[in-house]
Amino acid sequence: MQRVDIAFSTDPDDMAWHGLIETRLMLLARAAGFDELEIFGLQLALVEAVNNIIEHAYDLQPHQPVAISGECSATELLYQLRDHGRPMPLPLPSGEPAAPDAAGGRGWQIIRASFPGVAYARHDGVNLLTLRRPLPAPD
Repeated sequence: MQRVDIAFSTDPDDMAWHGLIETRLMLLARAAGFDELEIFGLQLALVEAVNNIIEHAYDLQPHQPVAISGECSATELLYQLRDHGRPMPLPLPSGEPAAPDAAGGRGWQIIRASFPGVAYARHDGVNLLTLRRPLPAPD
């Protein structure tokens, strides 16, 4: 099993964490055999999930911790995002398309399109969002 871990502090004016997702976490997706279009979708979904943490869990407060771990097993790609922000409201959004005139709400559509397995838990003040994607079928 391959594993990659990254951690960073939030800063609404600094998007350096985008590069960490692209260069470190997407290595797992490439090694697992996802094509470039699928990798782009996975990356976009992770960026949306982190944006939600920064915006909603931390209310755009800088210097808040975010940790992401990625693992690739023989059957699936798994990412887990951890933060210490506000709990996520339940139930989780379904990923249904937002109204055309809605100001937001498209992030969960992107997340659910890339990761059919989504779970959320909160333990001891830590939010844990788990995103799972089956590996592509071998050629």
